Amino acid sequence: MIKRLILICSMLLLTACTASESAQKKAALYQFDELVEVNSIDNFRMDGWRTMDNRTVFVDSRPRETYLLVLNGVDSNLKFAQALVVSSRMGKVTVGFDSVMTGSEPRSRTQIKKIYRIESKEQEQQVRAKIESFSEKD
Repeated sequence: MIKRLILICSMLLLTACTASESAQKKAALYQFDELVEVNSIDNFRMDGWRTMDNRTVFVDSRPRETYLLVLNGVDSNLKFAQALVVSSRMGKVTVGFDSVMTGSEPRSRTQIKKIYRIESKEQEQQVRAKIESFSEKD
C-alpha cells in the first residue's frame, strides 16, 4: 500500500514539473530582447489595436506610437474580439496593475505582464513574424 502511494505521489510530482516546465518555455517565447521594454504608457489614449494570438495585442496610442502588450495569461476571446478595453489609472497603463478585457467578456480581465515600445512598422512586422512562428510550434 505504501509503495503504491509513493508511486502515485511520484507520478503527480512528475506531471506537475512537466506542466510547469511547459509554461516556462511558453513564457520565454514572449520575451522580445530586441524591443525596448517599458513599465508604463503615460497619457494613454487608445487609437487602435491589432491582436496576434491569445497572449499579445498591439495598441496604438496617439499618432505613431505603438506598443506590444504581452498578457500574463491566455485570453481565448482576444484573437476574435470586436472590442477591446485596456484599463488605466489616471491615463497611465502600468505593467502588473492594468489589464485587458474584450467586449464579449468584459468581466474577464487578463493582467498585462510586459509592455514593449514598437519603433516602426518594420519592427512590428518582425515581431508579428516571430509570434506567428510560436503558433506553428503548438
